[in-house]
Amino acid sequence: MTIIGTNFTEISVKKEKPIVKGLKINNNLSIKTIEKADLNLGSTQESLKFVFEYTTTYEPKVATIKLIGEVLMIEKKENAEKIIKQWSDKKPVDEAIMTRVMNMALTKSTIKSLMFAQDLNLPSPIKLPRIVQKQ
Repeated sequence: MTIIGTNFTEISVKKEKPIVKGLKINNNLSIKTIEKADLNLGSTQESLKFVFEYTTTYEPKVATIKLIGEVLMIEKKENAEKIIKQWSDKKPVDEAIMTRVMNMALTKSTIKSLMFAQDLNLPSPIKLPRIVQKQ
């Protein structure tokens, strides 16, 4: 299993009103589909496309950052077919594979979400490290 790339296919960023006291920030990542990707890799390997959606919401209805993208992976042909069948049958896909795919999507999306939050003068969607002065 080799991840060969990650890209975004849709980006939506909207700030609806100024920041309010008691702002809550929620992040969510989900895999929407798993399908074969159109890459010619020969007869022993198959490429898979994991379509994901990452959403950061600033509540109550202050702003939303929504990213849709794909993680591309190369897998042995028989394993790729098994993964697609499990997904289509609504059965759990191998945890090791999903962990790698989700971590890749999470890393790319969190960084992108952080940049958009800065552009809109929103608080960071994740807790950033801080240096604290000793008392």
